[in-house]
Amino acid sequence: MSGVDAMLTAAAADVGYKEGPNNKTKHGAWYGLDYNPWCDMAVSYWAQQSGNAAVVGRFAYCPSHVNWFRARGQWVSKNASAKRGDIVFYSWDGGPVADHVGIVTEDAPAGGTLHTIEGNTSAGNAGSQGNGDGCYRRTRPRTYVLGFGRPAYPGSSSGGSSFPSRARVTIGGLSYGYGAKGAHVTRVGQALVKRGFGKHYSEGPGPSWSDADTLNYRDFQRSLGYVGVDADGVPGPTSLTRLLGSTPGKPAAPKYAPFPGAAWFKKHPRSPLVTAMGRRLVAEGCSAYSDGPGPQWTGSDRKSYAKWQRKQGFGGADADGWPGAKTWSALKVPAV
Repeated sequence: MSGVDAMLTAAAADVGYKEGPNNKTKHGAWYGLDYNPWCDMAVSYWAQQSGNAAVVGRFAYCPSHVNWFRARGQWVSKNASAKRGDIVFYSWDGGPVADHVGIVTEDAPAGGTLHTIEGNTSAGNAGSQGNGDGCYRRTRPRTYVLGFGRPAYPGSSSGGSSFPSRARVTIGGLSYGYGAKGAHVTRVGQALVKRGFGKHYSEGPGPSWSDADTLNYRDFQRSLGYVGVDADGVPGPTSLTRLLGSTPGKPAAPKYAPFPGAAWFKKHPRSPLVTAMGRRLVAEGCSAYSDGPGPQWTGSDRKSYAKWQRKQGFGGADADGWPGAKTWSALKVPAV
């Protein structure tokens, strides 16, 4: 099954799904933002369920999702021909900001009517279109379409660039990523080579950001435990600090989170520290996650930590999955 077929199968499985009181949904619970409008969380959920998270993205806020597709060179104008699997964004007031999102289920000619599956909408035109009660198949004109994101689905000849990312960011006043130039770009490439992440260079790092820089940086992000769209090959402040020892204009050595105590974990906390820990466990090959890691401490976190304890030589009751000071120090969880 191709990536787009798997995506549409996941979306179709939710047709008829109804939300609970106050926007309570399985999609919001999965995302970690329950009781909120959930149209984009539904699209992200279908992407995760179908193995397409890396090409569709993980978002709850439609405007951010639009910007993500634009940065990757995968944005298609509102009246262009539409393709199966396109992520369609709507603006109900005709303005430049996306209000709602769904997925296109059939190819459509330029300007043609769209067939979609959408979450957090209504079954017909009588209800709310962008904050309805469930997931439905819809037929819509182009009137309110803002545009389309076109993912590069695996096994499909359609879609935008299949390259991991075309984004660019500015950190400390310096630009990194696609199109960036300067001595600071060379410095990143040299640091990647020094760390053993230079296999994609054919002639060595240079002053212009290249596809090889993106691929090498993505390998480095994965070594830190980043997965999916978080490993897009574009530097972020945290990963850049880990690579260089400091970010431009902000000298700082890498800092690790102090051990919060086993009792803290036994209260089943919800914290970015849990996510940071989970990413390190993934990087160390100790993952027992199916959907994570995420900010909520779960049984998957405990199982993953038990794997880490066993890897450190502990066994029996000493490998019970509750973090201890010695194994926590060895894991080197970054401060958050």
